[in-house]
Amino acid sequence: MLRVETWKHGWRWVYSVTYEVAVHSLLEHAVPLHRQHNMPGTVALDAETLADGGQLRLSSRGSDPERYLNVGEIQELQRQGWSVASLRQTRDDGRAPTRGAPTRAARETLEKLVDAPVTVLTVSTIDHHHGILPQEIQAAGYLGVFTLEDRLNYNHVDEDFHALGRSAMYTVEGLPLPARTYDPYWRLHQARDTEGWLVDCARLVSEEPADPERDITPALLAERFAKVAEVGDVWRATPDEVIDYILLRRAAHPRGYGATDEAITFYMEAPRIPERVQNRELTFTMDVPPAWRTPSVTSDGAPVADVAALSEGRLRFTLPVHDRQQMRISAADSA
Repeated sequence: MLRVETWKHGWRWVYSVTYEVAVHSLLEHAVPLHRQHNMPGTVALDAETLADGGQLRLSSRGSDPERYLNVGEIQELQRQGWSVASLRQTRDDGRAPTRGAPTRAARETLEKLVDAPVTVLTVSTIDHHHGILPQEIQAAGYLGVFTLEDRLNYNHVDEDFHALGRSAMYTVEGLPLPARTYDPYWRLHQARDTEGWLVDCARLVSEEPADPERDITPALLAERFAKVAEVGDVWRATPDEVIDYILLRRAAHPRGYGATDEAITFYMEAPRIPERVQNRELTFTMDVPPAWRTPSVTSDGAPVADVAALSEGRLRFTLPVHDRQQMRISAADSA
């Protein structure tokens, strides 16, 4: 009768996009496409680069040097719905880290610069053997780590947040994985069919990619986004939003269900929501008597605004959750 939806607002699957290098050309080649397709993005940053004021230069395989984004530009992306992940550098072979375990100090420095919590860490290795222990991730204050393992992330509440996968949009870099040419449909239908979560990754977006194994052109990015919309029924979200939602599903449980002719009541048991979870909304679906024509939903006595009638006798509503929250669905206008 009452259930927590697998994904927010009842979407069937989830799609996210991350960029490994936060350079100025993203503003020209990527951001307009994200805005056109209502697609949030995520940029991976390290505090040292950002603290330099965006003046460090990028050069890859003979390409022209390019300026990194500065703090003001990053904050403008955040106002447009983008998020920031912490970047953990690796050696040129992409396998072994150069900086040891992630630290709380580095994460806090980055948070001060972007003026927002940073709960996701990206690692530029090609599989889940990235050398970071779960206790090191927890001590540093991260809720999830993403590698470059080409796979879906699933909707299970026991998903391993220590090694979440990201799929390269153009090719999969390096051995032992084989290179993959660009496919605009890659894993999209699989994600929809399994109600999974696909995270795409590119190094950067360029009209003439200097590193075709990791970069993507604006035309191919636009094609990818169009195919996401074509597959449809998708929650476009940043990785931190999705991790937060799964952690809430893990921690929050409806209890004390009761029903009368006039109302259905229950409360939320959620004493162990992780402190670092920022997005605390869950979506519920509930069956109500068909005679309830315009039922109302209240949380701790206050009306819930995000309520939709899916069909006669079935509601869907989304709201912030907390421990001991009192919920009531009332027959506001019964026949």
